[in-house]
Amino acid sequence: MDPKFTEVSQLFERFKAAVVRHDFDTCSRFLSQLKVMLTQFRSLPPLFEDTPNAIHELSLARDIYEHAVVLSVKIEDQDAFERDFFQLKPYYTDVGNRLPPSPQEYPILGLNLLRLLVQNRIAEFHTELELLSPTALENPCIKHAVELEQSFMEGAYNRVLSARQTVPHETYVYFMDLLAKTVR
Repeated sequence: MDPKFTEVSQLFERFKAAVVRHDFDTCSRFLSQLKVMLTQFRSLPPLFEDTPNAIHELSLARDIYEHAVVLSVKIEDQDAFERDFFQLKPYYTDVGNRLPPSPQEYPILGLNLLRLLVQNRIAEFHTELELLSPTALENPCIKHAVELEQSFMEGAYNRVLSARQTVPHETYVYFMDLLAKTVR
């Protein structure tokens, strides 16, 4: 295996261990280093060169950006969430056919929909929704965000408030609390 790939993989393991320890300062430092190191891989966006390790590099980069999105929720940083999500999105849209599906894809797409709802960016919410496949729309994480938006638009605020009890993923709680503040 390529020594650069091995170095990034090892740092990513240290990053994940810091997440488990809730050492978010260390996580942020490692994440910055990881993002810089990823720029050395020519197989990643925007170049998408077909290198011998392209699939492994794309998969590792997607995992790193997925963890970055989750970390931004844990540290309650919406700006970091938006940046990290937009860095991750090409791995779902542009190279999705080259990689096996990620179990984190729908929870993260649902999180982004919740973020747009919390920020009252309804037009962007609907644009993102239109980009999703019919299969994605059936996923509980996506359905949750869609049902919230419908309740919000109908003025059924009691349903919005009670939806916090049935979040499909633990990372949704942060945005649900923000939405509840908006409703109150």
